[in-house]
Amino acid sequence: MPREEFDKALEELQININAVEKTVKIMINGSIEALNTRNIDLSNKIIDMDDIVDKYKDEIETKAIFLIASEQPVATDLRKIITIMRVIMELERMADYAEGIAKINIRIGDVDLIKPLIDIPAMAERSIEMLSLCLKGYRESNVKIAEKVCDMDDEMDALKDRIINELMQIIMRDPSTSRQATFLIFIAHNLERIADRSTNIAEDTIFLVTGSSRELN
Repeated sequence: MPREEFDKALEELQININAVEKTVKIMINGSIEALNTRNIDLSNKIIDMDDIVDKYKDEIETKAIFLIASEQPVATDLRKIITIMRVIMELERMADYAEGIAKINIRIGDVDLIKPLIDIPAMAERSIEMLSLCLKGYRESNVKIAEKVCDMDDEMDALKDRIINELMQIIMRDPSTSRQATFLIFIAHNLERIADRSTNIAEDTIFLVTGSSRELN
């Protein structure tokens, strides 16, 4: 395959990555909106969107493996392809967590929430910021941007801890809230895991640029 065609194939994979990024952001936003508004129909739509991400993942991995098998790329190009495969895997897992939030909302059912949502939407907003930043660093091969993601992950951990502490206090005051409170803790955990996946992409960027692995958290 001529170099021009190889570069075009990599560019097409990146275009698909960009499409998955947009879909995952819609899923994260939509899952929290559905939770906040008690919208079961929206939750079902978010669940259906996970199939779109899965299809993209399968297509990207198939094309990436074909490039490796057919072209036997040099080290730099091989890192690019491997990083693409790692990134799509992380994005697919983020979609799974957003789908999980939508499923939890359905399990909570058509009832009012035990408290107004403040920190959970803040976690969702922060997770999307982290996703945008880590993929910006990835697209620009910018290690400094990738390193910024670690500090944001610490903030997500702090938000999750605050949510858990508050919900545990609610349970102690009123044990009847324990079922829904537990579900809300699961949602906070899912959002924290989305943030962890963004950190993983940041680490993949460092691997792409430097050829060596480094943990940011």
